[in-house]
Amino acid sequence: MRSQTRLAPYLLAVCTLALALLAVGCGGATTDTTPTLAATEPAAGSALATSDAPATATAPAAPAGADESGYPVPLTSQDSAPAYPAEGEAALPAESYPVPAAEEAFLEPRFRIDQPVTPTTTTITGQAPPNLTLAVLDVTYGGSPLGIGQSDANGAFAISVSGLTAGNRIGLAIGALPEGMDIAQTAEMYFPHRGEGFQNLPNIGVFYDTTLVQP
Repeated sequence: MRSQTRLAPYLLAVCTLALALLAVGCGGATTDTTPTLAATEPAAGSALATSDAPATATAPAAPAGADESGYPVPLTSQDSAPAYPAEGEAALPAESYPVPAAEEAFLEPRFRIDQPVTPTTTTITGQAPPNLTLAVLDVTYGGSPLGIGQSDANGAFAISVSGLTAGNRIGLAIGALPEGMDIAQTAEMYFPHRGEGFQNLPNIGVFYDTTLVQP
């Protein structure tokens, strides 16, 4: 019993020392694992590099052939297409545009109704190829006949008419086909003699000259 009593203080001291060492060992092994951001200085020339000077925008490089403003330099006569004609070549003849229409060909005597014509006119006079049977028709009324006659050896004619209407158009047609000729041949033969008021109206007739009946 006495020996156990003597050992108790030593055991208590050893236990106390062991606990102290354990506490110190645990405290030393404990480290702060909280992540920290390490400040790194960007490399020189990096896009992330900063400075105290204000940032300035840098314009893209101007394309080839552009002036200081960035716009293409206008071409000069020397930069454009080569001159025409080239040296030693002949130039093509100049042509007007639009191409002028070919002049109409007429033959005399031409068909003509003398002016003026009114509702009270009873005789239509004028000019036509010689010795030709002629008819005066009302064009407005679909070719209604107004009178028939014949040109003389000089081509003059005087044809009695009736029923003229103010505002209507009358026309001079061939009243009888020349012997041995059909309608197409007759039209082709006398077309060059047509007058200023010539009209070819389908289903009505071919009028070698026309005029309006004045009021």
